[in-house]
Amino acid sequence: MRLRRKVCLLGVPGVGKTSLARRLVEGAFDVGYESKLSMAISSSSLQLDDVSLEMMLWDPGGIDAWGQYNRSFISGASGLAFIVDATNPRTLDHLLEAQLKGRGFIGSRPSVLIVNKIDLTRDFALTKQQLDAAGKINWYIAQTSAKSGYNVNEAFERLAKMMLEARKVSA
Repeated sequence: MRLRRKVCLLGVPGVGKTSLARRLVEGAFDVGYESKLSMAISSSSLQLDDVSLEMMLWDPGGIDAWGQYNRSFISGASGLAFIVDATNPRTLDHLLEAQLKGRGFIGSRPSVLIVNKIDLTRDFALTKQQLDAAGKINWYIAQTSAKSGYNVNEAFERLAKMMLEARKVSA
């Protein structure tokens, strides 16, 4: 069986949304990448048991983070990837606040919290309290590095499995 599903990448500019998408889709990382103000859609396919799942990754680029939490952007999404920068605690605070404000239309879609830039471990700045608060929202939390590729495929594979499970429950 072949399925195509929309996945929204959410987070403030600079957390690595585009770099994660590029690492997943192309297996590459661009050190000189600069944020753009345009929406980008790319796709990545995963084979999970008898299902070929094509994830359409909606990357809002440099769009203001609050602008990402609107009904039209999230509409039709089967999964959400909330992305934060491990070196900047404000990026997680912002997502936690946005999640509370936007809960009505974000709903209970399968979601992962991707803590990116984990390769900068000396600069890891997220607190246990912040991570505990994210855990209470029932997000699967994955630590990744778009630069090295560490755990990127696994994080999106986990989201894909969650989306397929949600599909079975709603069927």
